[in-house]
Amino acid sequence: MVVNRNTRISTLIAENLEVIDAIASINKHFKKLKNPVLRKVLAPRVTVADAAKVGGVSINTFLNKIAAIGFEIELTNEENNTNDLVAKKNNSSMNKESLVSLDVRPIIEGGNDPFKEIMTTVKALTSEQTLEIINSFEPIPLINKLKRQGYSTWTEKSEDGTIHSFFKKENKAKEEESIADEVVLDFDEKYKAFFGKLKQIDVRQLEMPEPMTTILEELELLPEDYALFVEHKKVPQFLLPELKARKFKILFNEKSENHLQLLIFRA
Repeated sequence: MVVNRNTRISTLIAENLEVIDAIASINKHFKKLKNPVLRKVLAPRVTVADAAKVGGVSINTFLNKIAAIGFEIELTNEENNTNDLVAKKNNSSMNKESLVSLDVRPIIEGGNDPFKEIMTTVKALTSEQTLEIINSFEPIPLINKLKRQGYSTWTEKSEDGTIHSFFKKENKAKEEESIADEVVLDFDEKYKAFFGKLKQIDVRQLEMPEPMTTILEELELLPEDYALFVEHKKVPQFLLPELKARKFKILFNEKSENHLQLLIFRA
């Protein structure tokens, strides 16, 4: 098969499993592809161009890596990452006074999800301010989410490999996946309707991103007329669009500050 910048990683893996080791050798973050559950979730979303950005290499470097194991490749003339070009453009008008920086590396290293703190920071931004997220990899799900909310985004890679992702509000577009659209108030009524047809799991003790991947894996195996009952610590923000795409509904029941029950069933 011929591979170009738009080929999805899942397509490469389906064609030749050796591509997993080849990609993993580019950047340590790609080692997640060796986990079958994570691979199932991540690979279909990411193109060669996306993966090159995450790995901090040019698209052609990425393509040449997989050409070594037998793929026919279509090289591109676009050696420079588009986001890097946008970064240069935006940085020319950005000053330190308008920059709000948030380093999420300590949060992730502590085994926690930085999403809540990021979104709290986002909500506090003024129209003149730009948010800088400092991380060891490019947060593609967050970038996609904030783009839908009307933010322009760009990234820079420092000499030590740290990724700086920038977000600036461009308009008042509303977020597509609003929690308000997902929350229905008849949790107890629906729970009773599925009584005897519930699969129960508890993901509160799992480390990121295992809660999300475990839930998606269980849904793949869920009988047609069953619901999945999940003990969780919080609203799984990045899971919501995945459920919507798979035509599942989700209801919430808050037990305490760090204990949330989810009821997931087919729409």
